Amino acid sequence: MKADIHKTLTRLDLIIGRETNCHFNNPVAPGKIETFEKKNGIRLPLSYKLFLEYTNGGMIVSDRLEEIIKRDKELDTAKWNATFLLSLEEIEEKYNDKASWNFGGAELAGGPYPFIPFCSTETDEYLVFVSLSKENEESPVFDAFHEESVNSWGLVAENFNEFLISYLDTLGHPNVLGDVAKGMAVDFIETPETVETGEESQEEIIDRTTKRLKVKSDDDWAYMERGMAYMKLGDAKSALKDYNQSIALAGDDPFYYFKRGELYRNAGKKRAALIDFDTAVKLKPDDALYLSFRAETLYDMKKHQRALKDVNLVIERDDTDLLAYMIREDIYRAIGETEKADLDAQKIKELEENK
Repeated sequence: MKADIHKTLTRLDLIIGRETNCHFNNPVAPGKIETFEKKNGIRLPLSYKLFLEYTNGGMIVSDRLEEIIKRDKELDTAKWNATFLLSLEEIEEKYNDKASWNFGGAELAGGPYPFIPFCSTETDEYLVFVSLSKENEESPVFDAFHEESVNSWGLVAENFNEFLISYLDTLGHPNVLGDVAKGMAVDFIETPETVETGEESQEEIIDRTTKRLKVKSDDDWAYMERGMAYMKLGDAKSALKDYNQSIALAGDDPFYYFKRGELYRNAGKKRAALIDFDTAVKLKPDDALYLSFRAETLYDMKKHQRALKDVNLVIERDDTDLLAYMIREDIYRAIGETEKADLDAQKIKELEENK
Protein backbone atom coordinates (compact mmCIF):
# COMPACT_ATOMS: atom_id res chain seq x y z
CA MET A 1 0.00 0.00 0.00
CA LYS A 2 2.80 2.44 0.87
CA ALA A 3 4.43 1.86 -2.54
CA ASP A 4 1.06 2.22 -4.29
CA ILE A 5 0.23 5.58 -2.70
CA HIS A 6 3.71 6.90 -3.51
CA LYS A 7 3.14 6.08 -7.18
CA THR A 8 -0.19 7.89 -7.06
CA LEU A 9 1.34 10.91 -5.32
CA THR A 10 4.02 11.04 -8.03
CA ARG A 11 1.23 11.10 -10.59
CA LEU A 12 -0.52 13.87 -8.65
CA ASP A 13 2.71 15.85 -8.70
CA LEU A 14 2.88 15.52 -12.49
CA ILE A 15 -0.75 16.64 -12.84
CA ILE A 16 -0.18 19.67 -10.61
CA GLY A 17 2.73 20.63 -12.82
CA ARG A 18 0.70 20.18 -16.00
CA GLU A 19 -2.82 21.36 -15.16
CA THR A 20 -3.70 24.97 -14.29
CA ASN A 21 -6.83 24.05 -12.32
CA CYS A 22 -4.99 22.47 -9.37
CA HIS A 23 -5.04 24.08 -5.94
CA PHE A 24 -3.14 22.12 -3.29
CA ASN A 25 -1.66 23.25 0.03
CA ASN A 26 1.84 22.86 1.42
CA PRO A 27 2.55 19.65 3.40
CA VAL A 28 1.14 19.35 6.91
CA ALA A 29 3.51 20.46 9.65
CA PRO A 30 5.57 17.62 11.22
CA GLY A 31 3.93 15.99 14.23
CA LYS A 32 0.47 17.48 13.59
CA ILE A 33 -1.04 14.23 12.33
CA GLU A 34 0.06 12.27 15.38
CA THR A 35 -1.15 15.04 17.67
CA PHE A 36 -4.59 14.93 16.01
CA GLU A 37 -4.78 11.15 16.34
CA LYS A 38 -3.67 11.04 19.95
CA LYS A 39 -5.91 13.90 21.02
CA ASN A 40 -9.03 12.34 19.51
CA GLY A 41 -8.21 8.66 20.10
CA ILE A 42 -8.55 7.78 16.41
CA ARG A 43 -6.30 6.72 13.55
CA LEU A 44 -6.13 7.98 9.97
CA PRO A 45 -5.26 5.48 7.21
CA LEU A 46 -1.54 5.42 6.41
CA SER A 47 -2.24 6.32 2.77
CA TYR A 48 -4.02 9.54 3.76
CA LYS A 49 -1.29 10.44 6.23
CA LEU A 50 1.26 10.12 3.42
CA PHE A 51 -1.01 12.29 1.25
CA LEU A 52 -1.11 14.96 3.98
CA GLU A 53 2.67 14.83 4.25
CA TYR A 54 2.76 15.58 0.52
CA THR A 55 -0.02 18.18 0.51
CA ASN A 56 -2.29 19.32 3.34
CA GLY A 57 -5.47 19.02 1.25
CA GLY A 58 -6.59 20.62 -1.98
CA MET A 59 -8.63 20.19 -5.13
CA ILE A 60 -8.73 20.01 -8.91
CA VAL A 61 -11.52 22.25 -10.23
CA SER A 62 -13.48 22.66 -13.47
CA ASP A 63 -12.75 25.47 -15.92
CA ARG A 64 -15.87 27.27 -14.69
CA LEU A 65 -14.69 27.21 -11.08
CA GLU A 66 -11.18 28.24 -12.13
CA GLU A 67 -12.69 31.36 -13.70
CA ILE A 68 -14.51 32.10 -10.44
CA ILE A 69 -11.26 31.67 -8.49
CA LYS A 70 -9.49 34.11 -10.80
CA ARG A 71 -12.39 36.56 -10.57
CA ASP A 72 -12.83 36.43 -6.79
CA LYS A 73 -9.13 35.88 -5.99
CA GLU A 74 -10.08 33.33 -3.32
CA LEU A 75 -10.96 29.63 -3.10
CA ASP A 76 -14.02 29.56 -0.83
CA THR A 77 -16.69 29.57 -3.55
CA ALA A 78 -14.86 26.86 -5.46
CA LYS A 79 -14.56 24.72 -2.33
CA TRP A 80 -18.33 24.77 -1.92
CA ASN A 81 -18.78 23.51 -5.48
CA ALA A 82 -15.90 21.07 -5.93
CA THR A 83 -14.86 17.70 -4.58
CA PHE A 84 -12.28 18.93 -2.11
CA LEU A 85 -9.76 16.89 -0.08
CA LEU A 86 -9.70 18.36 3.41
CA SER A 87 -6.66 19.69 5.22
CA LEU A 88 -5.86 18.23 8.63
CA GLU A 89 -7.28 21.36 10.28
CA GLU A 90 -10.52 20.99 8.30
CA ILE A 91 -10.66 17.28 9.13
CA GLU A 92 -10.49 18.10 12.84
CA GLU A 93 -13.21 20.75 12.52
CA LYS A 94 -15.54 18.48 10.55
CA TYR A 95 -14.74 15.50 12.79
CA ASN A 96 -15.82 17.45 15.85
CA ASP A 97 -18.98 18.56 14.04
CA LYS A 98 -19.90 15.02 13.03
CA ALA A 99 -19.04 13.64 16.46
CA SER A 100 -21.59 16.06 17.92
CA TRP A 101 -24.22 14.80 15.43
CA ASN A 102 -23.12 11.27 16.41
CA PHE A 103 -25.49 9.05 14.30
CA GLY A 104 -24.93 6.38 16.95
CA GLY A 105 -21.35 5.69 15.88
CA ALA A 106 -19.71 6.27 19.25
CA GLU A 107 -22.18 3.94 20.98
CA LEU A 108 -21.52 1.22 18.41
CA ALA A 109 -17.76 1.59 18.72
CA GLY A 110 -17.83 1.86 22.51
CA GLY A 111 -15.35 4.73 22.36
CA PRO A 112 -14.48 7.82 20.30
CA TYR A 113 -16.63 8.69 17.31
CA PRO A 114 -15.27 6.31 14.62
CA PHE A 115 -15.99 8.18 11.36
CA ILE A 116 -13.40 10.62 10.02
CA PRO A 117 -14.54 13.02 7.26
CA PHE A 118 -11.73 13.69 4.76
CA CYS A 119 -13.43 14.88 1.58
CA SER A 120 -16.23 17.37 0.84
CA THR A 121 -18.20 16.66 -2.34
CA GLU A 122 -19.73 18.98 -4.93
CA THR A 123 -23.11 18.55 -3.21
CA ASP A 124 -21.72 19.50 0.24
CA GLU A 125 -21.75 15.93 1.54
CA TYR A 126 -18.76 14.13 3.04
CA LEU A 127 -16.75 11.03 2.40
CA VAL A 128 -15.38 9.32 5.50
CA PHE A 129 -12.89 6.78 6.76
CA VAL A 130 -13.54 4.44 9.68
CA SER A 131 -10.92 4.72 12.42
CA LEU A 132 -9.20 1.34 12.72
CA SER A 133 -6.89 0.19 15.51
CA LYS A 134 -4.04 -1.37 13.53
CA GLU A 135 -1.42 1.09 12.29
CA ASN A 136 -1.09 -0.20 8.72
CA GLU A 137 -4.74 -1.16 8.23
CA GLU A 138 -6.53 0.77 5.48
CA SER A 139 -10.13 1.91 5.86
CA PRO A 140 -12.42 1.84 2.86
CA VAL A 141 -14.00 5.12 1.74
CA PHE A 142 -17.71 5.59 2.49
CA ASP A 143 -20.29 8.20 1.59
CA ALA A 144 -21.74 9.91 4.67
CA PHE A 145 -24.88 11.66 3.51
CA HIS A 146 -26.06 13.74 6.44
CA GLU A 147 -29.75 13.00 5.95
CA GLU A 148 -29.23 9.25 6.03
CA SER A 149 -28.34 6.93 8.90
CA VAL A 150 -24.93 5.33 9.23
CA ASN A 151 -26.53 2.04 8.18
CA SER A 152 -26.89 3.39 4.63
CA TRP A 153 -23.39 4.81 4.18
CA GLY A 154 -22.13 2.69 1.29
CA LEU A 155 -18.65 1.83 0.06
CA VAL A 156 -17.15 4.24 -2.49
CA ALA A 157 -13.64 2.79 -2.77
CA GLU A 158 -11.67 -0.02 -1.16
CA ASN A 159 -9.11 2.45 0.21
CA PHE A 160 -7.90 6.03 -0.15
CA ASN A 161 -5.33 5.20 -2.83
CA GLU A 162 -8.06 3.71 -5.02
CA PHE A 163 -10.19 6.82 -4.46
CA LEU A 164 -7.29 9.16 -5.24
CA ILE A 165 -6.61 7.32 -8.50
CA SER A 166 -10.26 7.86 -9.45
CA TYR A 167 -9.97 11.51 -8.41
CA LEU A 168 -6.97 11.99 -10.71
CA ASP A 169 -8.50 9.96 -13.57
CA THR A 170 -11.52 12.30 -13.59
CA LEU A 171 -9.54 15.47 -12.78
CA GLY A 172 -11.47 16.10 -9.58
CA HIS A 173 -14.83 14.54 -10.44
CA PRO A 174 -14.76 10.99 -9.02
CA ASN A 175 -17.75 8.85 -8.20
CA VAL A 176 -18.84 9.70 -4.65
CA LEU A 177 -21.95 7.52 -4.38
CA GLY A 178 -21.45 4.49 -2.18
CA ASP A 179 -22.68 0.97 -2.89
CA VAL A 180 -24.16 -0.69 0.21
CA ALA A 181 -24.06 -4.06 -1.59
CA LYS A 182 -20.24 -3.84 -1.53
CA GLY A 183 -20.04 -2.70 2.08
CA MET A 184 -21.48 -0.38 4.73
CA ALA A 185 -19.60 1.87 7.12
CA VAL A 186 -21.38 0.39 10.13
CA ASP A 187 -19.93 -3.05 9.35
CA PHE A 188 -16.38 -1.75 9.71
CA ILE A 189 -16.77 -0.20 13.16
CA GLU A 190 -14.53 -1.92 15.66
CA THR A 191 -16.23 -2.84 18.93
CA PRO A 192 -14.23 -3.16 22.16
CA GLU A 193 -14.33 -6.93 21.72
CA THR A 194 -12.65 -6.76 18.28
CA VAL A 195 -9.87 -4.31 19.14
CA GLU A 196 -6.53 -5.59 20.32
CA THR A 197 -5.61 -2.97 22.90
CA GLY A 198 -1.99 -3.80 23.65
CA GLU A 199 -1.73 -0.61 25.67
CA GLU A 200 1.77 0.56 26.53
CA SER A 201 2.81 1.20 30.08
CA GLN A 202 4.03 4.70 30.91
CA GLU A 203 7.57 3.36 31.17
CA GLU A 204 7.26 1.83 27.69
CA ILE A 205 6.00 5.14 26.29
CA ILE A 206 8.97 6.96 27.82
CA ASP A 207 11.38 4.39 26.42
CA ARG A 208 9.84 4.54 22.92
CA THR A 209 9.68 8.34 22.72
CA THR A 210 13.22 8.72 24.09
CA LYS A 211 14.49 6.44 21.31
CA ARG A 212 12.45 8.44 18.81
CA LEU A 213 13.98 11.71 20.00
CA LYS A 214 17.49 10.35 19.57
CA VAL A 215 16.66 9.92 15.88
CA LYS A 216 14.47 13.01 15.45
CA SER A 217 15.24 15.60 18.09
CA ASP A 218 12.67 18.10 16.80
CA ASP A 219 9.63 15.81 17.17
CA ASP A 220 7.31 18.02 19.24
CA TRP A 221 4.71 15.29 19.73
CA ALA A 222 7.31 12.84 21.07
CA TYR A 223 8.22 15.38 23.76
CA MET A 224 4.54 15.92 24.58
CA GLU A 225 3.77 12.21 24.71
CA ARG A 226 6.78 11.56 26.96
CA GLY A 227 5.80 14.50 29.16
CA MET A 228 2.29 13.12 29.62
CA ALA A 229 3.78 9.75 30.59
CA TYR A 230 6.02 11.45 33.15
CA MET A 231 2.97 13.24 34.58
CA LYS A 232 1.10 9.98 35.01
CA LEU A 233 4.09 8.64 36.91
CA GLY A 234 4.10 11.71 39.17
CA ASP A 235 7.28 13.27 37.74
CA ALA A 236 6.02 16.81 37.12
CA LYS A 237 9.51 18.27 36.79
CA SER A 238 10.41 16.01 33.84
CA ALA A 239 6.95 16.52 32.36
CA LEU A 240 7.31 20.31 32.46
CA LYS A 241 10.69 20.13 30.77
CA ASP A 242 9.18 18.11 27.90
CA TYR A 243 6.07 20.31 27.66
CA ASN A 244 8.31 23.37 27.38
CA GLN A 245 10.26 21.71 24.58
CA SER A 246 7.04 20.82 22.71
CA ILE A 247 5.91 24.44 22.87
CA ALA A 248 9.34 25.68 21.77
CA LEU A 249 9.08 23.46 18.70
CA ALA A 250 5.38 24.02 17.92
CA GLY A 251 4.15 27.18 19.62
CA ASP A 252 0.92 27.28 17.64
CA ASP A 253 -0.56 24.07 19.07
CA PRO A 254 -3.27 24.87 21.65
CA PHE A 255 -3.19 21.34 23.11
CA TYR A 256 0.40 21.83 24.24
CA TYR A 257 -0.46 25.00 26.16
CA PHE A 258 -3.49 23.25 27.63
CA LYS A 259 -1.40 20.38 28.97
CA ARG A 260 1.19 22.71 30.49
CA GLY A 261 -1.59 24.81 31.99
CA GLU A 262 -3.08 21.67 33.51
CA LEU A 263 0.31 20.85 35.05
CA TYR A 264 0.66 24.36 36.48
CA ARG A 265 -2.88 24.24 37.87
CA ASN A 266 -2.25 20.92 39.60
CA ALA A 267 0.91 22.42 41.08
CA GLY A 268 -1.07 25.36 42.48
CA LYS A 269 0.47 27.87 40.06
CA LYS A 270 -2.83 29.46 39.10
CA ARG A 271 -1.51 32.54 37.33
CA ALA A 272 0.87 30.52 35.15
CA ALA A 273 -1.97 28.08 34.40
CA LEU A 274 -4.29 30.93 33.42
CA ILE A 275 -1.72 32.34 31.00
CA ASP A 276 -1.45 28.97 29.23
CA PHE A 277 -5.22 28.42 29.18
CA ASP A 278 -5.63 31.93 27.75
CA THR A 279 -3.22 31.02 24.96
CA ALA A 280 -4.98 27.72 24.26
CA VAL A 281 -8.36 29.47 24.01
CA LYS A 282 -6.89 32.19 21.80
CA LEU A 283 -5.54 29.55 19.42
CA LYS A 284 -8.76 27.50 19.50
CA PRO A 285 -11.64 29.66 20.78
CA ASP A 286 -14.38 27.05 20.33
CA ASP A 287 -12.82 24.27 22.38
CA ALA A 288 -15.11 23.46 25.30
CA LEU A 289 -12.39 21.73 27.34
CA TYR A 290 -10.00 24.67 27.13
CA LEU A 291 -12.77 27.11 28.07
CA SER A 292 -13.89 24.95 30.98
CA PHE A 293 -10.40 24.58 32.44
CA ARG A 294 -9.85 28.31 32.12
CA ALA A 295 -13.17 28.91 33.86
CA GLU A 296 -12.20 26.54 36.68
CA THR A 297 -8.90 28.38 37.15
CA LEU A 298 -10.64 31.76 37.14
CA TYR A 299 -13.06 30.39 39.74
CA ASP A 300 -10.13 29.31 41.91
CA MET A 301 -8.76 32.86 41.61
CA LYS A 302 -12.20 34.26 42.60
CA LYS A 303 -12.63 35.90 39.19
CA HIS A 304 -16.21 34.70 39.12
CA GLN A 305 -17.70 36.84 36.35
CA ARG A 306 -14.97 35.95 33.88
CA ALA A 307 -15.34 32.28 34.81
CA LEU A 308 -19.10 32.51 34.36
CA LYS A 309 -18.66 34.00 30.90
CA ASP A 310 -16.56 31.00 29.80
CA VAL A 311 -18.90 28.28 31.08
CA ASN A 312 -21.96 30.08 29.71
CA LEU A 313 -20.32 30.06 26.30
CA VAL A 314 -19.67 26.32 26.56
CA ILE A 315 -23.27 25.62 27.62
CA GLU A 316 -24.68 27.82 24.86
CA ARG A 317 -22.85 25.63 22.35
CA ASP A 318 -23.59 22.33 24.08
CA ASP A 319 -26.29 22.13 26.74
CA THR A 320 -25.17 18.61 27.71
CA ASP A 321 -21.64 19.56 28.81
CA LEU A 322 -21.49 18.09 32.30
CA LEU A 323 -18.19 19.70 33.33
CA ALA A 324 -19.43 23.19 32.43
CA TYR A 325 -22.56 22.75 34.57
CA MET A 326 -20.50 21.51 37.50
CA ILE A 327 -18.20 24.52 37.33
CA ARG A 328 -21.14 26.90 36.92
CA GLU A 329 -22.92 25.44 39.93
CA ASP A 330 -19.83 26.17 42.04
CA ILE A 331 -19.64 29.72 40.67
CA TYR A 332 -23.30 30.43 41.39
CA ARG A 333 -22.93 29.18 44.97
CA ALA A 334 -19.81 31.29 45.45
CA ILE A 335 -21.63 34.47 44.36
CA GLY A 336 -24.80 33.67 46.31
CA GLU A 337 -27.01 32.72 43.34
CA THR A 338 -28.46 29.71 45.17
CA GLU A 339 -31.53 29.20 42.97
CA LYS A 340 -29.44 29.12 39.80
CA ALA A 341 -26.97 26.78 41.48
CA ASP A 342 -29.81 24.41 42.42
CA LEU A 343 -31.07 24.42 38.84
CA ASP A 344 -27.60 23.47 37.63
CA ALA A 345 -27.38 20.75 40.28
CA GLN A 346 -30.66 19.32 38.96
CA LYS A 347 -29.34 19.46 35.39
CA ILE A 348 -26.17 17.66 36.46
CA LYS A 349 -28.25 14.90 38.05
CA GLU A 350 -30.30 14.51 34.85
CA LEU A 351 -27.19 14.34 32.67
CA GLU A 352 -25.55 11.75 34.92
CA GLU A 353 -28.71 9.63 34.93
CA ASN A 354 -28.86 9.75 31.12
CA LYS A 355 -25.24 8.73 30.59
